[in-house]
Amino acid sequence: MLRNYFQEFWQDSYDFWYELYLGLTKNPRWLLMRNLGRFEGVRSLLHALSKTHQETNCELKGDSVFTNINLPQVITSLEKESLYLGLNLPQNLVQGILDFAKSEVCYGDRKPNFGFYYLQKEQAESQYEKSFVTAHYFNTAESCPAIATLIHDPTLLAIAATYLGVKPVHVSTRLWWSLATQASGHDRRKAAQMFHYDLDDYRFLKFFFYLTDVDDSMGPHICVLGSHRRKRFTHELFRKRFSDTAILQYYDSEKVIKICGNAGFGFVEDTLCFHKGEPPLAGDRLMLQIEYATYDYGMQHDYLERSPTCPINLQISQQQ
Repeated sequence: MLRNYFQEFWQDSYDFWYELYLGLTKNPRWLLMRNLGRFEGVRSLLHALSKTHQETNCELKGDSVFTNINLPQVITSLEKESLYLGLNLPQNLVQGILDFAKSEVCYGDRKPNFGFYYLQKEQAESQYEKSFVTAHYFNTAESCPAIATLIHDPTLLAIAATYLGVKPVHVSTRLWWSLATQASGHDRRKAAQMFHYDLDDYRFLKFFFYLTDVDDSMGPHICVLGSHRRKRFTHELFRKRFSDTAILQYYDSEKVIKICGNAGFGFVEDTLCFHKGEPPLAGDRLMLQIEYATYDYGMQHDYLERSPTCPINLQISQQQ
């Protein structure tokens, strides 16, 4: 018990000082937002001062891949619960993203020096002498036409504009595998597989899409409904990873929901709510995330300046 306490204290301290270093050296404005934006009162005041949100209730315009979306219903659900389910991708886009994921280099635990093709994951782990918890892709908006289509989809833009109250800014795209593997608590923590809330802007919104079937054993996304607005003060003050026990001690267990769905199932979430990804047990899960915000701090992008590389002896049989 004492050992776990000191491990958690060290990890929280490391996260605090690393964020401070990152903000001071790369973007002090981002650091200021990360410190002020955790408080609901600050976010509410800034949103109230931005009168443009009263003028940005957008209609769905243009051709969209999504059908039968009731915009007011989506916004009401987001405002109240932080979540709306049911943004389903057509099969051709699902297949396009899957084809991309199988033919492009991904990176173990998001480290540029651990590149490999997903279909050769076991060979890569053997060569690197390391088991990966996640595998991420870089430069997806530029490299994958299906993802580029979604970023500019009028339904996603209308939802984001209405909820944010301003013209939405696309700030990040993430495509990643959550891998079925044995991992330490530290690795699970780094892979966002413990309860936490995001703070990417004073107001932001994320769209998620499963690219593989997800059930209880395949790493479902879990969130605490309504916790984007109603947090314990200490949870605002100390923004960190929390155990299941710590969350259930304060938040109603009926508000903790597990999201399952077939490949193509999507949802939109204000990830200021507490959420996490369950570790997959039966197989690997592929997920896409598209994020919009009111301002781009340049800290969320998946860009990698150099060309993707992988070990020489893995540059074969990309298609299996």
